[in-house]
Formats: sequence, structure tokens, C-alpha cells
Amino acid sequence: MMKHFVVGIDERVVVTRRGLPVRALGPGRTTLWGFSLDERRWNTQPLVFEMAPELRAVLPPEWYGEITVSPVERAVLWHDGRPKVFLGPGIHRYWEVDDTVRVQVFSVHEAMPELTKELAAVIPKDAYTDVTVREHERGLLHVQGRFVRVLAPGRYAFWSTRESPVDVQSVDMRVTQATLAGQELMTKDKVTLRLSLTVEFAIEDPAVATHAVANVRDAIYLIVQLASRDYLAGVTLDELLAGRDSMTKYLEEDAAVKARRFGARVERVGVKDVVLPGEMKTLLNKVIEAEKEAAANVILRREETAATRSLANTAKLMAEQPLLLRLKELDSLKEMAAKVHEVRLVVGANAMNGLVPSGFFAETQK
Repeated sequence: MMKHFVVGIDERVVVTRRGLPVRALGPGRTTLWGFSLDERRWNTQPLVFEMAPELRAVLPPEWYGEITVSPVERAVLWHDGRPKVFLGPGIHRYWEVDDTVRVQVFSVHEAMPELTKELAAVIPKDAYTDVTVREHERGLLHVQGRFVRVLAPGRYAFWSTRESPVDVQSVDMRVTQATLAGQELMTKDKVTLRLSLTVEFAIEDPAVATHAVANVRDAIYLIVQLASRDYLAGVTLDELLAGRDSMTKYLEEDAAVKARRFGARVERVGVKDVVLPGEMKTLLNKVIEAEKEAAANVILRREETAATRSLANTAKLMAEQPLLLRLKELDSLKEMAAKVHEVRLVVGANAMNGLVPSGFFAETQK
């Protein structure tokens, strides 16, 4: 009995008789003689195939290739210069339909190839870790939970396996501002007040900051809070209000040393608000009012003393120079005349001598 087999360009056929392989057929039309002939077809476009060893025994060796991928390896099957199939650990067989089919093997302990769009479409997402570290960040690379190194800004791709999972944690390196909400504190002179602070800090060592404390922000908050309590316990209210710069300097120095232990850098600590209780605020206002009033009285007395001293000096000068006194009288009359339009002064002949120096007329007649 004659049977015809037509095999497409992208097909391969194994002819069987009563379930046993007889012959492998490539593309084209083939006629075979015999009874109970059957066929098994495979499409070569997926490249990778599975076939029982008995059937593979009739395949020409040049038709396919075989590769064993170890647990620490990964492979990619390429065709026409493009990645087609990702191969995980195990034995894989693939059709070598032409000379452009090739296999590229990678070690999971080495760097991944450049992750192009085509390659990323082939490799499963759970087979690698792809991360981009931005300019203001640093990346912490962990393999099997162990810290390996700090990653600078850029894009990175790492093989990740069940046995050796890879994780990258991003750490923000920018300066962070935090406000310490008002807290009840007591000064050295037993005055209770509410103090609000601001602190600016940044991560200096991302590895230490991540591994030393659970939360850098909370750690900085606690450091500044405790430092402010220690400082206020050693100063009075007057010293606090008069030396706020001293307080911020103390807080910055104290917090900077402690923050450096867990990889942080304190840029600045500032006093935002100092809120006094109502009765203390009233009392303080009275004290300030009394101080200002006393200062005003001192200035007033000082001016009165200066004015009296000036009058005494003027009187002494006029006593020594009678003509100055007469000129002062005439000047006063002039000012009066400016206000009342005119002033008429009537004096006798003898009285004129009292207005001018002795001998003034005699000198005039000469």
C-alpha cells in the first residue's frame, strides 16, 4: 500500500508503523510503501521541542541540537540575530533549522547582558532584577539577604534565582526637613514651656543608615528631642530667651556626633517656637514692661540732668558777660514781637545806659 506524506517548510515528521519509528521526513513530498503507517508532526518555529528518545533515534543529528543548562546557568536561544527562547536549568533540545540558530549561555554569578527590549521580552520577570538608581539615590545590593555593595546612579540588571535571590534597595540621599512637634519641657528654674524644633539631615552612608537603625528619621527625631531636654534642664528661662543661638549650636553639635554613628549627617537644628503658659506669659510681659519703664525713667533723668547742667553753664556765662544777658533779653523781645506783631519799649535817657555797655554813646560821638 502506498502513502503520501507532505511536509511543510516549518515542519518535521517521524513516520511510525504500529507505534514504532520508521523514518524522519523533512520538507517536501515523500511517498512510502507499507501497511499501518502513521505520522508524528512537529512545528519548528518554536525552535524548542520535546520528543521521546525512540523517536529522536531516527532524526538526523544535523536537524537539532541539545544543551544541558546547570542550576547556576541560564541560556537564550537566538534565531536570525534575535532572542527567541529563554532556557532555564535542565536539558533542552531545539531545531537547527538554519545556520543562524545559536545558544548563548550565561552564569548567574556574572553580570547580565545588556537588557534590550527584545531580550527583556524573552527572559521571565522572575529570573532577574532590573532596577534604576536615580541621581539623588544610592542602591544597596543584597544577595541571599547579605549586603554586597553600594550602587551609584544608573541602571542595573542582575540574575535572580530561588537559591540566590537578588534585591536592590534604593536610599534617598537628599536633605530632609523634619519638624519636632511641641514638647513639654522644664527649665532649670522650674518654668514649664512648650518647645518646637526643626532639623535638617541627610544620609551620608546609605549602608550604615539602612542596617544600623530601622528608621533614620525617627532616630534623628529622638536624638534632638533628648538633647533639647538636657539643654533646657541646665539653663533658666532668661538664659534660654537670651541665648537661643547657644541652644541651636549645642543641639547641632550633640546631634551631629550621635547621628554620624548610624550614617546620617545633621545639617541644621533650629528653634521654631517657644510657647509659655498663659500666666507665665502675663508675668513676663509685666517684667518687660517694668524694665522698659525703668529704662525710660533713667533716660528722662539723664536728659533732665543734662538740661540743668546746660542752664547752669549759661547762667554762669551771662553773669560773667552782662552784655550777653542784654542780648538775650533783646532776642526774647524779638521773638515776642514776631508773635504779637510789634513790641514798643519806652525807656528814659538814663535807662538807655542800662541797655548798652558803659561808654557806648561816648565812643559813638567821637
